[in-house]
Amino acid sequence: MDSRPKPPHPPTPELAETRLDGEQVYRGALLDVRRDRVRLPNGHETVREYIVHPGAVLVVPVLDDGRFVVERQFRYPHQRVFLEFPAGKLDHGEQPLVTAERELIEETGYSASDYQLLGVMHPVISYSTETIHMYVARNLTHVGANLDHGEFLEVDTMSLEDLLASLDRGDITDAKTMVALLLYQRRVASALVAERWTIRGRVQGVGYRYSLIEAATAAGVRGWVRNRRDGSVEAFVQGDAEALRQLKAWCRGGPPGAHVTSIDSDILAPEAGLHAFVQKPTE
Repeated sequence: MDSRPKPPHPPTPELAETRLDGEQVYRGALLDVRRDRVRLPNGHETVREYIVHPGAVLVVPVLDDGRFVVERQFRYPHQRVFLEFPAGKLDHGEQPLVTAERELIEETGYSASDYQLLGVMHPVISYSTETIHMYVARNLTHVGANLDHGEFLEVDTMSLEDLLASLDRGDITDAKTMVALLLYQRRVASALVAERWTIRGRVQGVGYRYSLIEAATAAGVRGWVRNRRDGSVEAFVQGDAEALRQLKAWCRGGPPGAHVTSIDSDILAPEAGLHAFVQKPTE
């Protein structure tokens, strides 16, 4: 079975390569190596060798005082210790958020009550199908680490300034950690933050959207809110990071009659031209 992620848009005929046949070259505990024969856009044939990967997650754990939980781990192929954010691969059939929750506890000993999707990256597009989902985890509680057998690492805490200085010195060279750190600085640590929230529970028919508009306007948050046909409420919120945190705390309760069971958050790039908080049609 081909576990490669499907593209958001089909490739054009001028770029697409067509698989003709293929074989599994090697199957190990982690690596699944394939060799395919493909037809190029010009009609010629060639061979593509690549690794099918189950996918992975990375977690950016942020303590209440703003410090980050990081780890140092020996990586055998490079014969050296790397400074990294906690990460791990997906088990078969596992959702990325479930993996993130599991890996954070196993490796660092922290659990989190607030996860936000920071972004998705493909670390080696030339020879691997690996997709890494990156999350920011907040509201951390130390519950004790539970490392896998044969896993050895050191857990530490660092400020954003120290991490960026380590990046500048070349002390951080792990690709996924570099990308996550830079995305965090751009999308979260900046003065202007944008997020998309999916609010689930008893949130329709209780005046949730109208109350959210009032709360967002009072907090100086811009964006929009709408009902979704699956019974949830979706909101795009943009503003100061502290204002968004306070508004999200309000959203967990909502107006009288509401009962919020979960809020899923994605961190997005800010949008220009937003001057108010408005209601959009149901989608």
